Amino acid sequence: MKHVIFGVILLSLAILTIAGSMVASGKDVRENEMEKSLNTAVEQTMEQLKKEGSYEIGNEKELIADFHQSLLMHISSDSKLEIKILTADTKKGVLDVEVRQKYQTVRGTQKQAVCHKTVLLEQYSEKKEYCKVAFLVQGNPYEIYTIYPGSPIVLPKEPKVEGKVFQGWERVGSKDLITDLNVVEEDLTCRAVFQ
Repeated sequence: MKHVIFGVILLSLAILTIAGSMVASGKDVRENEMEKSLNTAVEQTMEQLKKEGSYEIGNEKELIADFHQSLLMHISSDSKLEIKILTADTKKGVLDVEVRQKYQTVRGTQKQAVCHKTVLLEQYSEKKEYCKVAFLVQGNPYEIYTIYPGSPIVLPKEPKVEGKVFQGWERVGSKDLITDLNVVEEDLTCRAVFQ
């Protein structure tokens, strides 16, 4: 009899533990689903706005309708959604949305999750090329990255060479020292100067 009571108590604790983890994971699953669905729907709607050769979104109402359709196609849970369109502007390419998802937990309590997303559509009349920025230490690549022309240079962490003191970065082919105030307009190679 003692073992039966012990078994029933152990089974009850196991059921409570499983129910508690289901409640916690259920919230995470719903929030993840809503965030992924919102991201996908907003991005697809904005891609549709800029895509040439497809139907045109002529005004904000069509943009909002397109977003609603895309969002509802991606959410599969049985929750109630409240969608607030904070900004929808087809001319400026802005879509700002807040989605509030209300759902019921395993225990029957009402919960809600909120997700907010803002997307700005960037269109360039001509495609911008990247500039390659390379930093060399004793002739070997130390750091290489690409940025848009007109962007400020991002200097890497100071390199360390045993027995030498780092003085700065200079443009290869000149003695000009580079600072983080310089703006990159074309491919740039810099080398470390040590003393």
